[in-house]
Amino acid sequence: MKKHQLKNSFTYFMKGTEKALKIMTCLFGAIIVSAVISLGAKANQTDWHDNELSEQIQQEARAKAKAQWREENGIYQANLTPQVNADMYRYVEQKQTEINRTLGAKQ
Repeated sequence: MKKHQLKNSFTYFMKGTEKALKIMTCLFGAIIVSAVISLGAKANQTDWHDNELSEQIQQEARAKAKAQWREENGIYQANLTPQVNADMYRYVEQKQTEINRTLGAKQ
């Protein structure tokens, strides 16, 4: 083969671009692997474009916050008027008396 024919041959081209092809193959493989990994993330629904799911998430968050509030502060409201507050204490006193009578009768 003449030198001119060798330079125009496919094998000469492959010898010169072997390193670049290896790099491109690695990049292509990395892209495929990252695409497969991201499929799991895309499978989970989000509330970004789904109003029903968004409403459901909000209701769950409200219920959780309400339960946490009751756990930390009880059901008692702090901003009651003095009359309502006195009525509430009378009611609690009455119920406690009933409970004490019931427990006293059982013992």
